[in-house]
This record gives sequence, C-alpha cells and structure tokens, in this order.
Amino acid sequence: MKKNKKLKTLEEIQQLRNNLSGLLGNKKSIDPKGNYVSFEVRDNNHLLMQIISLLEVCVFALDGEGMMLSPDNKNASKEDSVTQVLELVLSILPDSQMYFMDKLDEKLSKLENKK
Repeated sequence: MKKNKKLKTLEEIQQLRNNLSGLLGNKKSIDPKGNYVSFEVRDNNHLLMQIISLLEVCVFALDGEGMMLSPDNKNASKEDSVTQVLELVLSILPDSQMYFMDKLDEKLSKLENKK
C-alpha cells in the first residue's frame, strides 16, 4: 500500500512538471501568436541572480547621484527607466516554478508525515 501511495504521488509530481510553464518550463506552453523576447538561463539560481542584478541596478539608479541615462534618451526620467526595468523583472519572475516547488513540497511532506 505504501508503494502504491508513493507511486501515485510521483505521478502527480510528474504531471505538475509536465504542465510547468514559464522560463524554465515547457516550450510547448509558449503562445505562437504572441511576440516574445527570450534569454537563456542555466537553472533557477542563474535566473535568480539575473533578477537580483536587475533589482540592484534599479536601487542604484534611484539612490545614485548620477543620471545613468543615455544622452540620446533625454525625454526619459530615471524613474521611467527604472519602471521599465521593474516591469521586465515582473515579467520574468518564475511564478510557475515557484508554484511547482510549493506543490512538490506539499506532496513530499504528506508522504513524509504518513511514515
């Protein structure tokens, strides 16, 4: 009976992973009608480091004394530029991966508690 329960849990985890979408998810989940820009990440840690770097640049831009704007872009304020970067960060947050990890932890905890 225990093995049956573990197998069912593993199958549920595999199903969750198959439905995973996002940067580290299935390429099948990308909408072919949309316009996308993509970049490659090695793993979740690399993605996290990319997001942290973008956020650090925003903090530096808002706290720094310099303008940090291209002379060709005189119509934009640093707040506008930071807003653009923050919107990019929001779009690349690994929502699907975090959901998957929460469900994985939940299922594994249930297995562990039944011992």
